[in-house]
Amino acid sequence: MTSSRKPPIYRMVWMSTIIPTHSNQNTAPLKRRIFLFSISMILLIAAASPIFLRTNSEFDLVFKTYAKLLLQGEDIYHEGSVFMYPPWMAFICIPFNSLPQWLSRLSWGTINIFFFYLAIDSAWKISKPVFASNEKFGWIAFIIGLICTTTYFLNCLSHQQFDVIIAGTILFGCLQLSKAKDINGGILLGVAAACKLTPLLFLPYLIYRFRWKATLAFAAGFLFCNFIADIILGLPPEGKPRPIIFVERFLAPMTKPDFVPGTWGSEIIYNQSLAGTGKRFTQTHIETKEGKYSVIIEPDNAKSPKVKPILMGLVLFGTAMSLFCWGWPGNPSNLNTTGSPQFALEASMILCAMLLLSPMSSKAHFGILILPAFCLARMLESKQKALAIFFLAIPLLMGILLNKDLSGANIYTLLLWVAGVTWSTISLFLGNAILRYFAKQQQTNSQPLD
Repeated sequence: MTSSRKPPIYRMVWMSTIIPTHSNQNTAPLKRRIFLFSISMILLIAAASPIFLRTNSEFDLVFKTYAKLLLQGEDIYHEGSVFMYPPWMAFICIPFNSLPQWLSRLSWGTINIFFFYLAIDSAWKISKPVFASNEKFGWIAFIIGLICTTTYFLNCLSHQQFDVIIAGTILFGCLQLSKAKDINGGILLGVAAACKLTPLLFLPYLIYRFRWKATLAFAAGFLFCNFIADIILGLPPEGKPRPIIFVERFLAPMTKPDFVPGTWGSEIIYNQSLAGTGKRFTQTHIETKEGKYSVIIEPDNAKSPKVKPILMGLVLFGTAMSLFCWGWPGNPSNLNTTGSPQFALEASMILCAMLLLSPMSSKAHFGILILPAFCLARMLESKQKALAIFFLAIPLLMGILLNKDLSGANIYTLLLWVAGVTWSTISLFLGNAILRYFAKQQQTNSQPLD
C-alpha cells in the first residue's frame, strides 16, 4: 500500500505559507510552495527590519528599563513613570537585560517577526469561513487586508513596541477558539489581557456565549501573568501586589468626576480611541505655522465635560447594536467551528471595540484590525460586494495615507487630528456588524453568506 503521507518539509511549507494558495494540496508542486514560503518570509523580514536597526526605542527605554527596576524590587509605578501597564510585560523583558545589546535586539526582532507572521496567518484562517474565495480572488482579498493594516504593524515594529506580539497572541487565541479549543484560546487571550487590559473585553463575550472552559482559562491566564512577578520577586516596598498599585495609580483616577476621557501619558494627536478623539476635538485645534500643521491645545476646557456623556452614549449604542446582531446568549452548535462565519465576525467586532473603548489607542495598536479587514475583503467576491466596498473605503484610504513617508508630514498630521484611524475602525466595526446580522438572518435557513 502506498502511503499518502507527505514529507516533513512539504507539510511545514504547506502549513506555514500565509500567501493565499489553492486548497488542493496534491496539485500544487512542492517547489511552488517553497517559493511562496520563501517570498513571504523575505517580505516579513524586510517589513520588520527597523526593529533590528533602531536604537533608543521604546523596547530599550521603557520595557527593558522597567524590567531592570522590577528585578531590583523598586517601584515601577513611581511618580512620573512612563510604564503605564500591568507588570507582566516588564517581567518577561527581564532576560533581555542580561544579553548584549546586539543579541537583545536580534532576539526581540526575531520574536516580533514570528508574531507578525502568526497574526497575519491566524487572521487569514479565521476569516476563511466568511466567504471562501477562489485562488485568484484570494490574492486580491489578502492584499486589500494588508493595505488596510500594514502601516500600523510597521509603526509598531519601527518603535519596537509590544503590540505585534499582543496582536499575534490575540489572533492565535481566536483561531483556537474558532476550532473549539477553548482552553488554549482562553489562556492566550488571558495572557494578552495581562499585557494590556483591553482584551478583557473578550471575557464578557465568552460568558455571553456560555464558553465556560474558555472563561475559566482566560481568568487563570490573566491572574497568573499579573501576579507571577510578585510570587517570584516578592512584593514591592509598598507591601501591595503590583497589579493593585497599577489600578490605584492609573485606573482609579479615571473614575473621578472631573476626569476627562482621553487623558493619558502621550500626545493627544496620537490617541485614536473614541475618548482621545473626543478630547482632541474639544480641547485642541490645528494651525499652520511656517507651512506646517501644528496641533494647539486650547486653555479653555469648557467643552471637556461633554466628552464623557457622549462617550457613554456611544458605548451603550455599540453594545446594543452588537447584541442585536449576535442574537440571544448561548453557544449555538455552529458558532465555534471553522465552518461558519459567526465567530470570525463577532471576534472582529470585539477587536474594533477594544481599540475604540481603550483610554489610549495609538497608531501602533491598530494592526490587529487585519481580521475585520480580511473578513470584509473576502466579501468583495460575494453578493454583498457593494457593502464591502463601502466599509473598506476609509480603511484602505487611511492605510495608504497614514504612511508618513508617502503622504508627507502635513497630511499625516491632519489625518491623525481628524481621527482617520478612528473612522477606519468604526467603518470596519459597522461592516462586520452588518455581515453578522445577515449571517443571523440566514442562519435559520442554513444558508452561507453569499
